[in-house]
Amino acid sequence: MHISEFIRGRRLHPAAASRQLDAAETVAVHRRIIKENPLLATYYAFVYEFFERTEKQLKSLQLPSLEIGSGGGFLKEFIPEVITSDVVAAEGIDRMEDAVHLSFPDRSLKAVYANGVLHHIHEPQKCLAEIQRVLVPGGMFVCNEPSSTPFGYFMNRHFHKEYSDRTVTDWKISDDGRGGRLTGANMALPYVIFTRDRALFNVRFPCLKIRQIVHHDFMRYTLSGGLSYRPFVPPFFFGAVKILESLARPLMPIVGHAMIVTVERLQKPRRQQADIQPLSRKAT
Repeated sequence: MHISEFIRGRRLHPAAASRQLDAAETVAVHRRIIKENPLLATYYAFVYEFFERTEKQLKSLQLPSLEIGSGGGFLKEFIPEVITSDVVAAEGIDRMEDAVHLSFPDRSLKAVYANGVLHHIHEPQKCLAEIQRVLVPGGMFVCNEPSSTPFGYFMNRHFHKEYSDRTVTDWKISDDGRGGRLTGANMALPYVIFTRDRALFNVRFPCLKIRQIVHHDFMRYTLSGGLSYRPFVPPFFFGAVKILESLARPLMPIVGHAMIVTVERLQKPRRQQADIQPLSRKAT
């Protein structure tokens, strides 16, 4: 039995157990789980504060901002004017949007935000192409994703229920029955796109430039139980988890479970120095 299945049988959140993960009703369930779990809420707040700082940096651009895959999150508490979206209709979702076929005109957004979304999109290259299209020059795409650091990748492979494989040869989630909106995933895809295949990213998206990758979160999300499990530590231990995160900060490139990636939409395409072809064999 996989370790995640063993844990699932003993720590699964009752609200999560009663719903199909890909169903629209799960949005409300996730919102309740986040709000009722202070440790999980602080994880979301950390990410949203980063998004908020980006929004303030872009205030001179008089255009709207969009969040894709909003789900049960609460970004509007940090950026009230942001347009929230998802592929399902639910309370707190302003509009239905498919991230690989956005309905916005070219150069009509100053920012696109995503929290834990890209590794669920079956064809992330199409999503990134859409983001490149809808962003105004100088605009930003900021996403929070699994990082696949040495420790993070080990934990994701052995303790997380979602699929994770950083040796894949392309940027797609294999269509082999691993699921839909949320159940389909490859947690390592963001690492593959933004780190392992960065040269290829530069060729495929000549108007996008990766400005910053910030690794974060050693054990906070895991110990919180995330969106599926009850917390693994009692409430009185939450303060100690915060201290643990602070102590681990210098080691985040090795132990961090997540990364916030900031990508800028350039004024004009970069000059390509070489033709980078997709990998034809398994990468390590």
